[in-house]
Amino acid sequence: MSYPPSSGHLMWQRLHGWSADRHARSVARRWRHDGSEPQWARSDLRARRLLAAVFGPLMVMGAVAFALLAAKGPQLDRGVNLAVAVVCALCAVVAVVDLLVIRRRMAEQRRWGRH
Repeated sequence: MSYPPSSGHLMWQRLHGWSADRHARSVARRWRHDGSEPQWARSDLRARRLLAAVFGPLMVMGAVAFALLAAKGPQLDRGVNLAVAVVCALCAVVAVVDLLVIRRRMAEQRRWGRH
């Protein structure tokens, strides 16, 4: 034997459904296309490659310099220098990964004749 749902339960389902629907509408509105964007959006790979090639080695040199300062510098600045060295090292890793992604995308563009 099944019992009829309580009015509180139905109200909760309706409210939850409305909020989920509102969320779906807001997400759909965010990604709606109006026709003004390019059909195939592409980033400027040459500019990205230049920036990554220039700033990658600079970040490596900065990481080494700040690591040496953290090791041999004054005790008060050791934590700050180490933090900056870690940030520089992370930026260098991001630049290397970006160079690998750019290399793959440029090869793909050459393969499809889209240079």
